Amino acid sequence: MSERLDRDAVQRILMRAQELEPSGGPDADPAGIDPEALVAAASDVGIDPDAVRDSLAIERLTVSAPAPRRLDRLAGPESVVVEREIPLSVTDALAGLDAWLTTVHRLVCDRRTDSSLHARRRTDVSARVGRTVAGWRGEGQLAGVSSLDVEAVPQVVGSTPWQPRSILRIRADRHDARTARLAGGGLTGLAGAGAGAATVASDLVVVAPVVALPLMLGGYVIARSGRGQSDRLELQLERLVTLIARGDRPEGLLGKAIRSARTAATRARR
Repeated sequence: MSERLDRDAVQRILMRAQELEPSGGPDADPAGIDPEALVAAASDVGIDPDAVRDSLAIERLTVSAPAPRRLDRLAGPESVVVEREIPLSVTDALAGLDAWLTTVHRLVCDRRTDSSLHARRRTDVSARVGRTVAGWRGEGQLAGVSSLDVEAVPQVVGSTPWQPRSILRIRADRHDARTARLAGGGLTGLAGAGAGAATVASDLVVVAPVVALPLMLGGYVIARSGRGQSDRLELQLERLVTLIARGDRPEGLLGKAIRSARTAATRARR
């Protein structure tokens, strides 16, 4: 037992030991393992204690991905989850996200705790018009999102007093959009099947594929488009987190006009 073990071997040994340990044995701890004991044990096998503390903080996050469902490969998942490490404090990260969600994406934000945020879609006319205009400019494209849940925790590894880091996790709920795509595709497919059955009943067997197949194929395309929407939403969330991590803040029309005028003046002087 004198040879040293690498981290992969340690992980395999611990997992195997947990499987071999009889449940409810004399040494079983019904209360679980104390987090500080876990940090100390990890330190003994050469794992950075700060990395374990960060992992414990992530484990305590309540925002998580939903359980996989049967039609996820067709229409995408009910929720899209994005997690990133960003060079900002928890306060600054949530403040930046609040600014983008309320100004550009026209959501109502509720800061429920110092480290969490809930946002829901506004349905008033001005919000719908604002999202349309933002979409023309290539902004505000959180398509199909009815609500957002966000949590952030301080990161220990890589953080300094003058440059804090955080772990940000966002879950976007697209249940309504997913249901609409599946329902639309299902109804179109059923219409095609019904039309095919009707032509067969009318002794027009040769015509049946011509009538039924386009509708059934269209139903599949409609349902499948939900997966593309889910992928685009994930990209938009990643882009949003990147803007926040850079410290960018949304600008109104006046701010953009001033910036454009300054750029034009600078070019004119050159």
